[in-house]
Order: sequence, then C-alpha cells, then structure tokens
Amino acid sequence: MNKIISIFVFAAVLIFTNACNQANNNQNNQTEKSENITRYLSVDDVFAQGETLANKTVHVVGIIEHVCKHTWKRFKIIGDNENQFIKIELGDKFQSVDASIMGKKVKVTGKLITIKMDEKMVMKWKETMKENHKGEENTEHYKEELAFIQNIHNQIINGEIPYYTNYTIEAESYELE
Repeated sequence: MNKIISIFVFAAVLIFTNACNQANNNQNNQTEKSENITRYLSVDDVFAQGETLANKTVHVVGIIEHVCKHTWKRFKIIGDNENQFIKIELGDKFQSVDASIMGKKVKVTGKLITIKMDEKMVMKWKETMKENHKGEENTEHYKEELAFIQNIHNQIINGEIPYYTNYTIEAESYELE
C-alpha cells in the first residue's frame, strides 16, 4: 500500500511540476510577444513630449501632408493638429518618393531632432523657403507656407513665444499603410 501511495505522490509531483513549467513557458512567450509590439506615437504626442524624446529613436505615425518635390527625399507628416508637423528626412539609403504618397498614413522610425528657431532663424527659414520655391509664388502651397512662417515670426516679435520649436526625424525606416 505504501508503495502505491509513494507512486501516486511521485506522479502528482511530476504532473504539478510539468504544469508549472508550462505556465511559465506560456508567460514567457506572452512577454516576448508583447516586447515585439512597437508603440507608435502620434505627431501630437511628439509635440507634447518632445523635450524628453530629443535625440532618441522614436516610432511615429502620421499622415503625409507634403512631399518635397525638389529632393523627393523629404516629406511632412501631421496628426490631429495640422499646424504641428514633423519633417521626415529619408537620406541616401532610401529611394526617392513622389507625390503619390500624399495623404497616406505612414509609420516612421528614426532619430528625433529638435529644432528651436529664434527670430533670425525664422527669417532665414522664410528666405530659404522663398529661394527653394522660386517660380511657385502663385501656388497655394507657397502662399500657405509663407503665411505660416510669417505668423511664427509675428508671434516671436510680439513676445507671444520666445522661439519656435519643430521636429525632424532622420528616418531609419518607414512603412506606408
């Protein structure tokens, strides 16, 4: 009888140990799966948390609002607030893009660069924009961008803001949806 009880206890211990190991393995698999899920920030999230994210690798999702037709290697993404945009720099490792990606949702991973502009830098931005868009003075894009820059300049000289902050992402990867 003692032999049967001993065998029964031994079998119960084996079953219990095996069940614990399976539970731990399932828990480890769930942890590994959740670690592989990338959390993408919105453009608005980046503006809210920008200082803490500066010079770090970020994952951002947004809508492509503008594609630079001069280089085809830059585009702007927006979120809910269309006045807040992030410039995406593709660099040499990527193929050129074209205007067909406008309006598409994109996920971008890359280094977030903070750009703070004082009055002089905003004026330089305005002049650079005018130079880059020569011959486009009558287009809606030109007029909108010029008005946007002028508004920022006015806010700085009127003391409403000390400087203008914007962000660029040096893309490591991107995916259109």
